[in-house]
Amino acid sequence: MDNRLLTQLEILKLSGEKPNFSKLGREYGIDRRTVKRYYDGYAGKPATRNKPSKLDQYETVIRQKMEIKGASIRGVYEFLRDKHGDAVGTYSNFRKYVLSHGMTPKRMAKGHPRFETVPGLQAQADWKEDLQLTSSLGETITIQVFD
Repeated sequence: MDNRLLTQLEILKLSGEKPNFSKLGREYGIDRRTVKRYYDGYAGKPATRNKPSKLDQYETVIRQKMEIKGASIRGVYEFLRDKHGDAVGTYSNFRKYVLSHGMTPKRMAKGHPRFETVPGLQAQADWKEDLQLTSSLGETITIQVFD
């Protein structure tokens, strides 16, 4: 909103004069009803709104499930969806809720620890049976391979 209009409306309000909303609307290029709304004290839309989430009622369950090692956001979402149906909402909304409330899943250890032995104690053996090779002359040779 134009600060000049707000200042002019404030001056008119303090002087006790009723403004001509149509004239002011034409002057500033906005609708007369908008001018009247600002004259009556409208401050504009709030920057944020405090609307509760439908997932707030499940917050304790979500926190408990996210504490389990190996649990994923998708897994917890599917669990709640099976238990409560469509009341949980969409997955993207659920994921945004979980991440915005700091409920990241606990990570599992990656892979497994290496098991090393001294050389010569363990070996790996492979056996391939009936391996067929074709020579450049077109004859087929069948062999067994032990590695």
